[in-house]
Amino acid sequence: MYRTSVVDCVIVNSVVDTGVLQTGDSEKINSYSAALAIHRENTKFGTFDVPLSKYKVFSQSVLVPVCPSIKTKQTYNANPYIRVGKINILGISSSALLHIGSVNDMTLQSRVKHIRHFFTHPYPESEEEGV
Repeated sequence: MYRTSVVDCVIVNSVVDTGVLQTGDSEKINSYSAALAIHRENTKFGTFDVPLSKYKVFSQSVLVPVCPSIKTKQTYNANPYIRVGKINILGISSSALLHIGSVNDMTLQSRVKHIRHFFTHPYPESEEEGV
């Protein structure tokens, strides 16, 4: 038995990239985000064009755990409502989801590759290599 979600107030500062704010029931939700983050000491505008396919992190298959068999359960909810006073969120981004309602099937995936290019070591006081 589904319950009805009642929220008095939702405040979300920002929803960006593949973030989702969903109100109401959903049968299926699929969200995917791929980002290539490059931090350079010296920038040359217009000289960078690298396809995501160059990095295997964007093409590797995801291992999805196998859920155990579903046990039949009967539930009686004396109150058919789920009540929330206020939801306050700073931001929803990169395949994240705020979902108010029921959902049957959900898949969320975010892949990010960080690259840093420096002429000199950014942390000279550090003894560790690669920090």
